[in-house]
Amino acid sequence: MLTWRQRIKSYKLQRTFAQHLRSYSETPPPLKKILFSRDYTNYTGGHQKVRDYIGHFAAHPNFDVSLYLNNTSSVMPDLFENIDGVTYQASYSPEGFDYVFLAGMDWRRYLPLQSNNAEQKRDAPVVINLIQHVRHGDPKHPLHAFMKQKALRLCVSMAVKDAVEPYANGPCRYIRMGHNIPVIPSSKTYDLYILANKRPAWGKEIADWAKGEGLNFLLHHRLMPKDEVLKAMANADISVCLPNPTEGFYLPGIEAMNLSNKVVVPDCIANREYNQGFSNLIVSASCTEGVIEAIQTQRLRRFGPLNYLRKLRANKIVKTYSLANERAQLYSVLQELSTHEPLV
Repeated sequence: MLTWRQRIKSYKLQRTFAQHLRSYSETPPPLKKILFSRDYTNYTGGHQKVRDYIGHFAAHPNFDVSLYLNNTSSVMPDLFENIDGVTYQASYSPEGFDYVFLAGMDWRRYLPLQSNNAEQKRDAPVVINLIQHVRHGDPKHPLHAFMKQKALRLCVSMAVKDAVEPYANGPCRYIRMGHNIPVIPSSKTYDLYILANKRPAWGKEIADWAKGEGLNFLLHHRLMPKDEVLKAMANADISVCLPNPTEGFYLPGIEAMNLSNKVVVPDCIANREYNQGFSNLIVSASCTEGVIEAIQTQRLRRFGPLNYLRKLRANKIVKTYSLANERAQLYSVLQELSTHEPLV
């Protein structure tokens, strides 16, 4: 039987222990430090996606984000400037970071700084490698050489994952592409909009055909600010977007599906992902004749119940490619990384 003094002492000890336990449980874990790197020479969809991922990590409560930036872009020069929650490095130094985030040729800056010392290698940051193109899986392409480097690879489409996984040193995860497409008032002043910044000669060829047909068209055959491209899509009945022969996703396809009445995009492998049938998109053959045939098919599809349903279906497909969904998938992968380390 405890005396009343012993009971009071026991109660105080239990209360103190509970307070310490509560204090410990309420103390957040130390922030994980991650470093990004960008040579930003001109706006591209690839740069935009890296910017999105910087935003995802900056919004995560467990990450402290830093960025080394070399900015010489004249188009959308502020893309990587003054990002909330990001510390900027004057010179690139991954020492002391838990993670480094690499995309494209970022490896060329990172690898020369890595030590051959075994102990230092154990303390090296975990590499998160964003893969945005199927060409990483092409042994003839310079990017393929980096596949042998150990990393967790985040792939923007299943086509990309399928292309790189056989060669990757480390796990590959598919994270569905996310994008924010603004609401733009639409007047549909153009019969046809041709986005040909990646294929200017091909765009001019299609424009010559459109001129001969008497169509009211707009051609962009060089790099344009993103807001002008989206405005042109919103003002066009039909948008024709010309990708490279192969792409990792080709974002203009879903932007046009959302903003234009009808869309034509030649096959570039990765755009098959959002070509899900009965929508306002036609994925044409990758030749002038195939594109023109698809345009003519779209011109015959006058506005009516069927086209209205196609547009509804397109909007539904586009909504699955949201930044919120992309962020949620990334956070799930990061949770996996934290609970099952070493994942890579």
